[in-house]
Amino acid sequence: MSKLPIDVPKEKLQQVRMDMFRKVQREKRAKKRIVSVAIVSLFCLSLLFSIRVSPTIASHIAKIPVLKEIVLAIGRDKGIQDIVDNDYYEEINVTESNKGLSLTLQGVIAEHSGLVLYYDANASFDMSKLHLKEVQVFQGDEEIKGGGSFTSNSSNQTYISDSVEYSFSEPFAYTSKDFKVVFRFYEKDKGNIEISIPFSLQNEIAKEKTFTANRTVNVDGQKFTITKIRRSPLKMVLDIEVDEANTMQILSFDDITVEMPDGERRVNIRNRPIGKNRDGNFTVYLESNYFHDPESLSIMIGAVHAVPKGEDFIEVDFATKEVLTKPDYFDWDISVTQQDVSVTINKRDQGKTLLLTEAVKEDGTELDVKGINVSRDAQFVTETTQFGDYDGKAKIYINYFFNPIGEKIELNIPLK
Repeated sequence: MSKLPIDVPKEKLQQVRMDMFRKVQREKRAKKRIVSVAIVSLFCLSLLFSIRVSPTIASHIAKIPVLKEIVLAIGRDKGIQDIVDNDYYEEINVTESNKGLSLTLQGVIAEHSGLVLYYDANASFDMSKLHLKEVQVFQGDEEIKGGGSFTSNSSNQTYISDSVEYSFSEPFAYTSKDFKVVFRFYEKDKGNIEISIPFSLQNEIAKEKTFTANRTVNVDGQKFTITKIRRSPLKMVLDIEVDEANTMQILSFDDITVEMPDGERRVNIRNRPIGKNRDGNFTVYLESNYFHDPESLSIMIGAVHAVPKGEDFIEVDFATKEVLTKPDYFDWDISVTQQDVSVTINKRDQGKTLLLTEAVKEDGTELDVKGINVSRDAQFVTETTQFGDYDGKAKIYINYFFNPIGEKIELNIPLK
């Protein structure tokens, strides 16, 4: 069978090659200098600008280990594309090794709310049982308070190209630009493997741009206010306050999108759910438009879902394994086993999972959530939440229920 032709924009690639050739020539300090891995990486990075021109090129570049993760990030998030386009992504290219594992910190994106660290790794041993257990970030000798989000292990991995999203617990002051990241792995034969990589930032850290919107929306008598729009290189944040006088409990906002005057849109960040406080206020995380300064933004909300106030939870007794109370509208099967609560839902009745991730004990203290498992068949979805050890009664809050009280809402907010 003949191969399909690949449409490669040759003229664009030739221009990229020429630009990079000139850059290398300018930076040469000796005629016999060997072109470093960093320059090769920089050359490859320049090809990223072809991604939106040719998906074929993007798919091929994604196979290059050093570029795979940043290419995938650009494909997922337009804000990351803006960061690369505006030279805010910082190349590090520092490699350290331990016990046969070699790890390269390829680059960093830094802002007041966190860091994204792009890295790759390979080993002289079989990596299929290698697990990343912990990541710590230090400024000087002091550990930065926060938490890292990362992939622990990929099945049958022979090479790692991934990222760590390290979120600070509070806005961070960059009193020094000298840092260290510590990766802690475990492999059954090698045991614990720790790799520490120092790095320094060169860019000025971008300051958050905050706009006070105070735009109130009335949906079927239920009010909420978009109070602030906060923008940083990694994300755009909408702060939403819910009116205390509402008779319904707003549970969620579906498909929130921000559109700029030129028609380009920013959507919810993948793997970053809408934050919700028990007082009903929300934090919406969207792809960043930090490097744009539009005169206005259009905020579009696909749907607002709400249930009667005081009916946004189920109550169970872990001691007797019983369901004590549930809302009248909640007619699905619920089972309580050990520290698990399972709900079986008919797919046609519910668009998303319930997200039973918040619970309180009888004394009002928080009940820990250990994990969530979702299984599906042709007709039903079963969502099982595992809670921490507890032998008593608990309220488990429903964070999503398909009951739209308003749909296709659009707001135009002037920023200047």
